[in-house]
Amino acid sequence: MLLEIPLNQMILFVGLMTFCFLFARYKTGLTITFCFTFYWGFIYNKDAFFTDLERSSPFLMLYFISGAVVILFAVFSFLTKE
Repeated sequence: MLLEIPLNQMILFVGLMTFCFLFARYKTGLTITFCFTFYWGFIYNKDAFFTDLERSSPFLMLYFISGAVVILFAVFSFLTKE
């Protein structure tokens, strides 16, 4: 299996991460990392979700629900003080 991430997405990711860590926005940096990883994981595995797991739509729902839960944890951590 070959993972090819477009260069413009990688530049955007590295640029956002650089700014987040330069300005000590670690929670934001981790959230951005999760979002990019979640997006790339879905885009490069969508064939498996829609063909191999065709009759198993709960796996697709589980993927999105787990992503939403992690995003909710991130939002909760943004709203609480350290």
